[in-house]
Formats: sequence, structure tokens, C-alpha cells
Amino acid sequence: MNLLKTIFLFLFLPLFLLSNSQEITRSSTKIEIIKRRIKAAKTDTTKIKLLQQWSDLVFISDPEKDLELQQQVIDICEEHLKNEKIPYLKKWFSEQESMAFDKTATSYYYEGDDKKALKFYTASSKILEDLSNDHLLSTDNTYLLSNTCNKIARMYEGEGNFKNALNYYQKSMRLEGEVQAERNKEQTLQHVKDSILLVSSDIMHEKEISYQKEITKKKERNLFYITCSLFVFLGLFILVLRSWRKTKSQNKIIENQKSDIENQKSKLEESHKEITDSINYAKNIQDALMTSSEYIETALPGSFVFFLPKDVVSGDYYWVYKFSKDEVFFTVADCTGHGVPGAFMSMIGTSLLNENIVDYKIDDPAKVLGNMRNKIIESLNDHASKTNNKDGMDMALCKLNLKTRTLEYAGANNPLVHISEGKLSYIKGNSQPVGLSVIDNKPFTNHKIKLKKGDMIYVYSDGYQDQFGGPKGKKYMVKKFKTFLTEISNLPIEEQRVKIQEEFHDWKTNHEQVDDICVMGIRV
Repeated sequence: MNLLKTIFLFLFLPLFLLSNSQEITRSSTKIEIIKRRIKAAKTDTTKIKLLQQWSDLVFISDPEKDLELQQQVIDICEEHLKNEKIPYLKKWFSEQESMAFDKTATSYYYEGDDKKALKFYTASSKILEDLSNDHLLSTDNTYLLSNTCNKIARMYEGEGNFKNALNYYQKSMRLEGEVQAERNKEQTLQHVKDSILLVSSDIMHEKEISYQKEITKKKERNLFYITCSLFVFLGLFILVLRSWRKTKSQNKIIENQKSDIENQKSKLEESHKEITDSINYAKNIQDALMTSSEYIETALPGSFVFFLPKDVVSGDYYWVYKFSKDEVFFTVADCTGHGVPGAFMSMIGTSLLNENIVDYKIDDPAKVLGNMRNKIIESLNDHASKTNNKDGMDMALCKLNLKTRTLEYAGANNPLVHISEGKLSYIKGNSQPVGLSVIDNKPFTNHKIKLKKGDMIYVYSDGYQDQFGGPKGKKYMVKKFKTFLTEISNLPIEEQRVKIQEEFHDWKTNHEQVDDICVMGIRV
């Protein structure tokens, strides 16, 4: 499938799926609701997220209000960055401040105030460059930094400040991995020039020496030697003439190569901008489909979610729905792949959960997984496929009765961890995905678990345990993760979320994140 077709499917099919999503995800964008949630927000991180949602709503209709909201975000971030000690929180507030600077710059840009826009774009890029120098910049923000540097370069170029424009163009290209190829080409061209100049210099030097020798010996030699020297001079002249013609031809080749490089650079920048804008827009769609943190706090008061995508968009997703007065469905799912392909599948999964549980009122987790699997196979039109493709998702789907303290769980590869009075129970799901598989499809199994007050339930994707890091650069592994969950299970729920984040970043250190991360914990 070519690039345009992929972008078309990825951008417009989710819009169709979005129309079937929960009423709660649609109503959460109303400004009045956002205002009330800001007043009730317990943490500045939640407040910043709500301010950014508000900003998205007024960006076009009320630019002045948008600038005011971004300034509030900047003020909150700067206050935290003065004394923040926890590395990942310091990084998070730095990223949010950079994003606020970028959005402020964009507002000024659309109002025609290029001077202020350049100021805020530069501030945004400075923060991201500092994070990059400390090896803290994530892949998705590397895209943002590249895009911002490109904008700054274009603005400098429009002002006629070609020196700064070139500097930021080079930063942008370096972040894309293309600058090295550009430098190699420039070095090749310079090497050709130096070689040509060296040859020309040597020839002219030899010519001068020969000429001086002939002048010095002119009076001592007879006519025969004078004639021979003239032939030598003529030969040297022909050699220089040929060298000059060759140099002229090579210079023309160099100019053509320069022109080709500039054209390729322009096309690359245009393509990069289109892809970056498309991915950022897709992220907004995926965020809208995710269950809001405010709704989760209402449906599952004693819970947390640690969600850390590898790229801008994620193949992992979480979903919560209050089925009745006392019953709540919740799940963590891991789709095939990550980034754009994984995010596309996650939107299909969210839509199918809404269809089965919200619309059709199916209250059996195992039956929901079976219906989703059949729908995915039917949608992908691969009933009789004999290939080894496994397109679909792994997930742990649970239904919790808060009154009777009973839990029904059905799993597709993903397990469930139950910790009661310090004792851990590890419950495996069926060894098959929700989707296409090389094995024969079997019914999913419902597990019923009796819970006690204070028990902890954890569901998660495999990204956490598969992360490389530590002193030897090895995987974190399932055993270590289960031990860690047991150690923190008695802590307050918010402190558990912080500990899980700290443990992940301490383990990963400078290693690249290998997969999307999603961990959900619920206190009964």
C-alpha cells in the first residue's frame, strides 16, 4: 500500500470509528466541564493536561484566550522546574513547557507576528535540545524538535538571516539522520575540487621551473636546444589546456550535483512535514478515543494508569466503562506492532469494545473477546489465510463487581496479577490473540476470582517486562516484575504509579525504549 493510501486510511477511517465512541469521550471536550475539572484537579500534571484540552478548543476561535492558557502552562512548569528532583517529572514538565512555547509560537505565527513566533519557537527548541544533550529526548519529541528547527530556519530565511537559517536547517537534517549523507557528499565534492586544484598547481609549478631553466641556459645553448625547449613548452601548454578543460567539465558536474542535492533536500523537508503533521493529528484522534483520566477516577476511584508510548502514537491502549451501578469493565490491550500500524489496530479494538459492551450490553468477558476476534478476522478479510501473520491484539479484559468484590477475567495471551495480603496469584489467559492466528481458534475462558477489601489487581502489556536495561543491558523479565509489584502493593495507589515510573526509567537508563508501555492497577 503506498504512502498516500496509508495516510488516507489512517486519518479518515478513525473519524468514522470515532462517531461510535462513548458519550463520555465526546462530552469531555466541553469547555465548562474542563473548567470544573481544573478547579477539582488534585495535581498540576492533571491541570496542565486540562489546560491543553481547553487550548485545543479555542485555538482558532479565540487566539487571545489560547495564549493566556499557554502562559498558565508555562508558569506551572517553570515553578516545578525550580525545585523538581525526580528525573522523569523534571523531563515531563520540560516537555510540557516546550510544547506550550511551540503552541504559543504557532498562535503568533498565524496572527502574523513573526518576531514573537520566532522567539517562542527558539525557546521551545532550546528545551528539547537540552533534553537531547542529556539523552532524555524521546522518539516522538525528536520529531517535534526537527519540525520546530525547520520552522525557525524558514523564518530566519524569510528575514534574510541566512547564517542562522543554515544553522537550524542543519539541526533539522541531523535529527533526521540525513545530515551525515549530506556531509559525505560535500566532502566528496570538496575532495574533487582539492584534487583538481592540486593537479593544476603542480602543472603550473612544473611549467614555471622549466621556463626559468630555459631562460637561464638560453645564451649557452645553440639553436638546436632552443628548438627542443620550444617543443617541450608546447607539450606543457597542451597538457595545461587539457587539464583546464577537464577542470571546467568537473566544475559543471559539481554544480549539477549541488542543484540535485538542494532539490532532494526540499522534497525531504516537504515529505517530513506532511508525515509529522499526519502523525500528530492521528495522536489527537487516538487520545480522544482513550478513556479520560477523569472518567477512570469516577468509575475506579482507587486506580492508576502508567501509559508510555514508544512513538508518537501507540499500539497499547486502555479502556474503562461503568457497566452498571456496581459493575465496571476495564482492560489493557497490546496490538500487533507499535507506532502507526499499532495505533490503527488500537482504534479498531476500542470501537469493538464499545460495540459489544456499551451498545450490545454483553457482560461476559470471554464472549466479548470471541466476538472481537471474529469481527477482526472478518474485517481483515482473511478467513482462509494460511500465512504466519498474527494481526490483532493481546489483552486482559476484566469485569469487577464493587459490591460483591468478585472479578471475572478473560485473557488473550495477557495475564492478570492478583495480590492479597502480600501473596501473589498469577493468572494466565488463553494462549491465542484476539485476531488472526496460525493456530485453531478456541473459545476464551472466563476466570472468576473472589476478592478481599484492600486487594490489588494489575493488568499490563509486555512492554515493561521486555525493556532492556540495568547494569548488564538485559531484559527486565516477568519474574522481576512480579516481585516488584508485590513489594509496592501495600503503598497508596498514587505512590505505586510513581514507583512504577521510577523503576522503569532507572532500569532503562540510556537504552532505547523497545515497545509501548501500559500498566493499570486497581485497589479493591
